[in-house]
Amino acid sequence: MGKKSGTNHHLRFEIASERQTIKEYSLIPEADPSAKAQHMSEHQMLQEIQRLAQSGDSEGVKEYLLNFPEFKRKDLSTMLIRSAAERGKTLEL
Repeated sequence: MGKKSGTNHHLRFEIASERQTIKEYSLIPEADPSAKAQHMSEHQMLQEIQRLAQSGDSEGVKEYLLNFPEFKRKDLSTMLIRSAAERGKTLEL
């Protein structure tokens, strides 16, 4: 094996909390407040739809899926069906 480099990196890409270590260089852009609000809204909707899926409420899940953008619905459906199956429930979507 070769000799390991003794370079000490001050910023690790996978740790977002370290982005302020080097002020003039950041791999992670500062958060946009509107993006954070959208993320939190989608996060809450995802929690609610997962609760419905895990209880086996197919109709509730179908209705709630309409709140998500079209391009996310197929992936969400697949994820929710698998999540429900892990709990022994069956979803008809």
